[in-house]
Amino acid sequence: MARRLDAFVDAAFAFAVTLLIVGGGDTPERFSDLSAMLLRAPAFAAAFALISMFWLGYRDLGRLWRHRDGLSTALSLAIVFVVLLYVFPLRFIMEAALHALSGGWLPGTQLAETLQEQRYLYVAYGAGCLVLSVLYATLYRHHRGQGEPTPDQALTASIWISNWSILAGVSGVSMLMAAAAPDDLASWAPGVVYMVIGPLIGLSMALRFGRRSRPEAPGAVDTGGTTP
Repeated sequence: MARRLDAFVDAAFAFAVTLLIVGGGDTPERFSDLSAMLLRAPAFAAAFALISMFWLGYRDLGRLWRHRDGLSTALSLAIVFVVLLYVFPLRFIMEAALHALSGGWLPGTQLAETLQEQRYLYVAYGAGCLVLSVLYATLYRHHRGQGEPTPDQALTASIWISNWSILAGVSGVSMLMAAAAPDDLASWAPGVVYMVIGPLIGLSMALRFGRRSRPEAPGAVDTGGTTP
């Protein structure tokens, strides 16, 4: 059951990548079409990296826990559903972001032409990140709570849960900014806020391994647990 479910999820992620690339435009018929497609490669690469991050999260789950039950199956199928919906806001956001960062040199999407449409796109993208993060965190927590996890299982699950929690929190902040921020902030601030994810994850990892490297106090008792 687990192998068939994991194979299905892997195939769904592969299909999502196909939608990401093929959905970027028609087959080039002229040199100008080919040039435009190649200029979209940085946006494709950024979006591909994010899809890969979600896939790696599921791959690690399969490496740590071979079994699947009814809840983990339902959560896995929900992840597939959201990922396939998330591909399109992801592609448009990445194209728009790189278009702005390159000063207009890289092509950008014409999907969001008004500020209201930009707000909606940020909310749609943030909702996808938020829902996926909650699903992954719930999936890892569910498996970690099954029986007695090994130290490797407990540590890896705790790291992933922490990372998903950070992504969920930042996505929620971005959605709030997109919905309620003043007009002079709403066009860029909901996207820029995602830049804090890397530093927050780095800080979380430093604090976690800093605590693990401290010598135990005299008389301390090892409970064998891992703090998430």
